Amino acid sequence: LIVVGEVVKLRDTINWFEKRPLFGKRILVTRTREQASELVRLLEDQGADCVEGATIALAPPDSWEPLDAELNRLGDYQWLVFTSINAIRFFFSRLFERGLDCRALAGPKIAVVGTATAEILKEYGLAADLVPEEFTGEGLAASMVAQGVKGCKVLLPRAKKAREVLPEILQENGAEVAIVPVYQNVRPKDYDLVRQELAEGGIDMVTFTSSSTVTNFLEMLGPERDTLLAGVKVATIGPITARTAEKAGLAIDVQPKTYTIPALVESILDFYGK
Repeated sequence: LIVVGEVVKLRDTINWFEKRPLFGKRILVTRTREQASELVRLLEDQGADCVEGATIALAPPDSWEPLDAELNRLGDYQWLVFTSINAIRFFFSRLFERGLDCRALAGPKIAVVGTATAEILKEYGLAADLVPEEFTGEGLAASMVAQGVKGCKVLLPRAKKAREVLPEILQENGAEVAIVPVYQNVRPKDYDLVRQELAEGGIDMVTFTSSSTVTNFLEMLGPERDTLLAGVKVATIGPITARTAEKAGLAIDVQPKTYTIPALVESILDFYGK
């Protein structure tokens, strides 16, 4: 497209896109494809060019038997605890497959790890009874302990592999915790396009929204990781993810005070001074 004539003089006025604060920045999003949309949308709204390179994919657990057994006795529990959006979606998918509905959850109180999980819970017509001020497993455990968990039975549907801090703290305070896997993280097989982008120096920043995205990303890059990541800035959503990245030898450039996707985007804007 070639523009000629007087309209050319209006470039500074009508060239709104290039005036967006993240214009010219290419940001790698490592969330699962199912969850990347919000982060991608918010970054692109600010002018960023997003490269989607999911480092994890979601799959059902090896067996539904452990969850099915607990679904038959939901009324025995005082607490139902969700620590991720994925856990909520897989839990309710199986609940409905079994011919049950939200009436089965009339007994236990529901605790979630943060506002994002609380919002997803609302999609199923349920309001969380407890949302901690600090959106971490430690923060959730502390809030539950403050309400008193001694003698309580707690059902914790979660990923096959997850941090043990939450159930350990609850158990130390007298709770009986049943951990059931409702999904598992698996690594995508092909990451060549992302490696090529990094090798060509086409990525300004990489974002991590969980420890598993960090671990899988670095494993997929292999021994060339330091070379491929030279000059690439690192943004993490919270302290647990940041800790995993730092233990792996990455320097953290961006970490929001509130552990949400909108806050992460705001912190990226602050980092670039815009």
